[in-house]
This record gives sequence, structure tokens and C-alpha cells, in this order.
Amino acid sequence: MDIKNSKNKDIKDELIEKIAQNPADENNYIELGKIYIGEADYENALGVYESLLKVNPLNSQALINAGSLNFYFKNIDKSINYYSRAAEIESKSFLIYMNLGNAYAELGQFEPAMKNYEKALELEPNSAALYNAIGLLFQDKKDFLTAIVYYDKAINCDPNDPETYINKASAKMSMHMYKEAIKALKQAVILEPANLKATICIANCYASLKDFENADKFFERCYQIDNTAYQVYVCHAIAYSDANRIDMAISKYKEAISIAPAMPNAYILLGNIYVDRKMYNDAVECYQKASAICPNDAKIYSFIGNTYFMLEDLPNAIETYRKALKCDEKSIENKLVYIEILQEYIKRKEESKTA
Repeated sequence: MDIKNSKNKDIKDELIEKIAQNPADENNYIELGKIYIGEADYENALGVYESLLKVNPLNSQALINAGSLNFYFKNIDKSINYYSRAAEIESKSFLIYMNLGNAYAELGQFEPAMKNYEKALELEPNSAALYNAIGLLFQDKKDFLTAIVYYDKAINCDPNDPETYINKASAKMSMHMYKEAIKALKQAVILEPANLKATICIANCYASLKDFENADKFFERCYQIDNTAYQVYVCHAIAYSDANRIDMAISKYKEAISIAPAMPNAYILLGNIYVDRKMYNDAVECYQKASAICPNDAKIYSFIGNTYFMLEDLPNAIETYRKALKCDEKSIENKLVYIEILQEYIKRKEESKTA
């Protein structure tokens, strides 16, 4: 048995016993929660903090930790509740207001998120993490110029964080400013040469600029960093496809599938290439594999239905579109295509009777 784990178990058992004997001693809960967090046992950690809050609903550390753990578990409303209660107790805590802002941002609620970020700014006007969070908030709102302003403020506070340069580049890429994005991304790579995210983004930017020679160079760097990264193969395949190097694109999609056979994107994109090449049976096979991974994705069923239609297999096209409509009953486009194929099927049936 691992000595550290054995020691932790003994300490946990001791703390649990102390809590049972004296449930009013709040320090025991805090110490037990720390051990669970150190072990990445977040469910038990949350249970400890919630137990402590039953003893003392005003324990600010328990409120903050419970808020953070609920945020981790995507229980955002609960997270906001805990952080808000903590803010009533510690009204001068920069961290609480920033966390509240992050929680509201996660819900896509711009105004309350910004309100809490502004409170955090009043308490700590030189936080790179805070400016970065505000930048992401504006980027989610598609206000890319304002996002970049905040990313630059974050860089002024901390010029050594590669993630901020990547975020800034992302905003630039959203505005199709690929050359400017590359400059920011190269700053990230200078700070962290093995940063896969920055390197793949540089490759994608060069591909968007139709500079496929440089794109290939940076994709090769990606493989040197991590030759098992599924997304690199998919992005490289897309670049090959854009460069009209279709055989190379097919090869990369197949490599992506071999690396991550439970991911649907490569199957779908490879299926699209097969459709373009009129290799409809191969396309159906790819789409069906993607559908097996995502059985409730209406879009994939529509791809299959369209391909069956191109094969003039109307019964299967109709059946597949029925599945698409079950997954997304509100899709007007799928309803119209389904009706069109059904009408064509009925028409051909009638024609065959009179022939």
C-alpha cells in the first residue's frame, strides 16, 4: 500500500472520529475537507463542507469551498448561492466576487457577471486572472474588440502567462485577423515551447491564410509535442482538404479515428469527403459510426438520409429522416426534406404501378 495514502487514511479516520465525538469543532471539518481535495475526492470534500455548514451556516471558508466544488460539478446555481452567502460575510473578498462573476459567466448572464467582476476590480485592480476572465466574458458576447482590450490589460499585469496570449489570439481569429493572431500565439510559444494549444492554433491560422507550407510545419511541431492528440490530426486533415490534397486529408482522418475511435467528428468529416467523391456507401458507413457514438444527433441522421437519397435508396432515406425528426422535432429543414423525399417515394411508387 502507498505510504502516503495509508497515512491519509489514518488521519481521515481520526478526523471522522473527532467529528463524531465533537461535531461543533469546525477545524476538523476543514482539515478533513483539505485531505479529500488533495486526493481529488471532490464528492466527499463537498459532503464535508455541507456537513460543516449545517453546524455553522456562516463559516465563510466552507461556503467558498462548497461554491467552488459545486462550480466544478457544474451545479452553477448552487455555486452562486454559496458564493453569495460568503460575500455577505466577507464583503471585501476579491476572490469571492471573481468567483461569482465566473459562475454568472458560466450561465451566460453578462450583467451580473460584470457587476461582480467590477466589485472584484475595486478590490484588486492589478489581477491578470480577473482581466482575463472579463476578456472571456466579452468574447462570449462576441464583443471581440473589448475582449482584446481586457486581454492586453491582463498581459500588462502578467506578461508571462501563455494562456492570455492564446485568448487574445482566439479573439483575433474570430475577426479573421489571422496574421495578428499568429503574433500573439508565437508569444505564447516563446513562453511555453511545448504549448500544444498555441501551436495548433498557429497551424490553423496559416491554413486559413492558405499558407499551407507553414501550416504543415506547425502541424509537424504539434506531432512532436503530442503525436496522440486527436484534434491535431482532424485540424491537419481539414487543412489538407482546404489545400485540395484530399488523399492526404482522408489519411489524416483515418489516423484520427485510429487514435480516438469514440470521437464522432472525424467520421463525419471523412463521410463528407466520401460524399463529395460520390463514394456514398463509404460515406454512409462513416456517418453510421458517428451516429452510434451520438445516437441523438439529428444532424448526423440528416447526413445519412441525404446520402441514402443520393443512392436513390428512398425507403432508408425516409426512415433515417424519421429518426432525425425524433431527435429534433422542431427542425423545419428536416421536416421539409422528409416531406420532399416522402413525396418523391410516393410519386415513384405510383409511376411504377402505371408502367
